[in-house]
Amino acid sequence: MKHHLLLAHHHLDLRGAAAPKQAAPASQAMLGTVLANMAYFGYAPSLAALEILGSMTADELSAFWLAVEPAFRSLSGDDRQMDDVVVYKNFPREVLAMSQAQYWFAQVLMYLGAPNAWFTELPAQRPALNEKLALRILAPAGDDTLPSIQTALVAQKTRWTPDQQAHALWLARALPQPETDLAAFGFKENGVRLVADTLDLEGAVRMDDATDVLRLAAVLSGAEPSLHGEVALRSFSRAERRFMLGLLDNARHLLADMAMRPALWKKLMRRLHPGDFKFRHVIEAYHALYRGEYTTFNGEVEAKLQAGDESVLAQLQSRPGDFARRLHTLYARFGMPAVTAFAAVADRLRTQQLLKLRAYVVTANGRQSFIHPPRGRWALAKYVPNQKAMWRHEAVHALTAAIDAVLCVRLAEALPQGVALDEGVDDVKLQASDQELAPYGRGTVFRIPDEAKFLRTASFWRARRDSIDKYDDSEAVTRVNVWFDNGWCMFDADWQPLGACCWSETRTFKGAAVFSGDPTNAKDLEGRACQMIDLYLDRLAAQGVRYAVWNILAYSHIPFSDAEDVLATLQWGCNPHNGKLYEPSRAQMVFPLKGRSKVKYLAYVDVVQRRLVYLDADLAGAVSSASGNLHRLAVQMPAYIDHLRAQPSVADLFANALPGEVPVVYTDEGLQLEGRRPAYVFQPRNAANAFEPLRLESLL
Repeated sequence: MKHHLLLAHHHLDLRGAAAPKQAAPASQAMLGTVLANMAYFGYAPSLAALEILGSMTADELSAFWLAVEPAFRSLSGDDRQMDDVVVYKNFPREVLAMSQAQYWFAQVLMYLGAPNAWFTELPAQRPALNEKLALRILAPAGDDTLPSIQTALVAQKTRWTPDQQAHALWLARALPQPETDLAAFGFKENGVRLVADTLDLEGAVRMDDATDVLRLAAVLSGAEPSLHGEVALRSFSRAERRFMLGLLDNARHLLADMAMRPALWKKLMRRLHPGDFKFRHVIEAYHALYRGEYTTFNGEVEAKLQAGDESVLAQLQSRPGDFARRLHTLYARFGMPAVTAFAAVADRLRTQQLLKLRAYVVTANGRQSFIHPPRGRWALAKYVPNQKAMWRHEAVHALTAAIDAVLCVRLAEALPQGVALDEGVDDVKLQASDQELAPYGRGTVFRIPDEAKFLRTASFWRARRDSIDKYDDSEAVTRVNVWFDNGWCMFDADWQPLGACCWSETRTFKGAAVFSGDPTNAKDLEGRACQMIDLYLDRLAAQGVRYAVWNILAYSHIPFSDAEDVLATLQWGCNPHNGKLYEPSRAQMVFPLKGRSKVKYLAYVDVVQRRLVYLDADLAGAVSSASGNLHRLAVQMPAYIDHLRAQPSVADLFANALPGEVPVVYTDEGLQLEGRRPAYVFQPRNAANAFEPLRLESLL
């Protein structure tokens, strides 16, 4: 896990070889082999890392590569060996040479169990990959690298992705702390999950918020810390009950927290049996809860709103977060007094909250509709026409000025040396709380190089016996076919549907989109399968395609989390016939899919502007075929893109910083960074540069 974590943060662990050695360094041939191997996976060392690698002895270099290679293979997707389980190994030539009748005749017989070898060619020698590659640069890790990553994860203001959660757990075990204080976590649910995963470790736990203890009980019971939906609580051991009751007895605002979720708190109290212990504050709150001796903040606010009582503004100033969430409603009811009251407490909100509110206020008037995912469930999202009160110019000006003033002070304190801001980072969005796949935010844009002629996406999966038992009564995994279908939906410039490329639409737009054949994983001893699709961008544009949406669909109605492994990858290149079918060095996105959903929209491409936009959306969709979602996406995508435009970017974060010397750039290609000064670089590409990564979490 250490190497996986460091690679994900653009570092290599070379500390064991930093001291002078008596033995001679490894040969240039051996060093060249290691560098070539790294380039194969899409990486290269910085000059500082190369100097250390060049000083290693043969044994050290060999040990280094043996330790780090599995992480390279896993992160890049190379360990799945996708080329071996694609139906047509000479894709795309082999598929393009078939008529549709030939394709479907062979496909039906393969579905019926006929060996693939009856219909497919033997793999031919493919020309070597000779394209210019943009390699990811890896800097040497220092003694403070892991602690710095741990600090950033703790400070993160959004929910961890599954990878980030695994990294945080490994760091908690590798770098134990004397106390885990939930107040230190930028997003409380992250801390609760970490406490639940590390209760077996020595060290004190501090929770000042009673709701965090409720979240902990939920996580220990297998529920979500968000407390959304039905939360079933298990029975707890006496030691667990004493531990949680002790935390509650010292918690602030215990009864007020109980009043927010009385039914769930009663359920927890029945599990904890507070009468078995002498925790006075808990027992008092417990009795008050059952006697109904409480009022709720939200109830009071709603009553005043209904009555048009302007004193609600002063009441909400005590809870700026609630004020921000209700601000548009309050503005519609009370006008500029609501703006003035909020501006007075804007400095009590976190930076990320202010950025989100600013982006919302600036974009709200121009939005055609709003998306409302109930409790963060995008598959149930409602699309509501924008009938909200329009923000008048003076309100927008007052709010943005108040927010900018707060951000200006904070950034001047955090970065007194000022910022050299690259406008390109407006394409990098800040991470949101309900995404799963990447540490950058939904709506982040990747520019497709002019020389790239095609995109190739793949879905790879390995079925798991115990998960398939839920859906099929077969005795062996090799007798069960399941599918996680790779597909693209195509639209014109007005988001009108034009067609799809997927298992049921295999060659579309006059060969501008091609499918690699539908695999039957039952024929593989490990239950593996892979689908690939090639998109030829210039040809799609010539056919009137403007937008293409990439999706993975769980055709067999098995959630991604119930397979042993589901991987989605996207690569681009110049010649689709050169190199391996899957070349990790040209892969731009490699995403393990682990969530409970059965539909995942990963990205969309603007074919004309040559922009790849990260989505990570669990929007509603049929799993039978990508073509079945065309008309649904025609409604969903324009509204979702409006939503993405309203998400704050890295440029928004630094817009109010003083002009100065700290680089904040999309990529450092062509940029010279001397010394180890701080810098934010979204895509490190310059091996000559050495800098301290500026972690956004410390600013948000």
